[in-house]
Amino acid sequence: MDLILIRHARAFDRDAAAWPDDARRPLTAAGREEFRRLAKRLGRIVPGVELVESSGFVRAWQTAQILAEQTGWPRPSRLERLEGGESAGGGETSSGDNIESLVRALAGMRGIDAVAWVGHEPMLSRLASRLLTGRADGMAIDFKKGAAVALRLGRDDRCELLWMVTPRVAARMRRSAK
Repeated sequence: MDLILIRHARAFDRDAAAWPDDARRPLTAAGREEFRRLAKRLGRIVPGVELVESSGFVRAWQTAQILAEQTGWPRPSRLERLEGGESAGGGETSSGDNIESLVRALAGMRGIDAVAWVGHEPMLSRLASRLLTGRADGMAIDFKKGAAVALRLGRDDRCELLWMVTPRVAARMRRSAK
């Protein structure tokens, strides 16, 4: 199975006055546009994804909706466990237990060819590290906002890094295609 991990696109800065509940903080207009370009590229790189799941936080949900619009992938469904990388109050709530629950969820999806998960940092980089090295702190991954990482999970619990695309790389791909 291929797992595409996507960090939400650029959102407004934390502002307790504007968004007392940080889970409601949305994407910026520039973040939406930047991610639309990246999503179009993703649709060409991975034409078929069977399942898209997202954190319910507004910025991640908006990113997942753009993904569905631009790629033709399925509409997102909410996966609360992807909200573990951030809390509504802005504090980090990620734990090894939450990462392990995501790993177990993947084990139950073995019949699916490709899944996309949209979420937050540090959850996504820690999950990718866990899948690649066996430890959530086994490697550092600079997971930019709006970036996507593709992993291939083998039947023998081994995992392979396929690629990473950032918004900057997607913009360069666009310019070189002209």
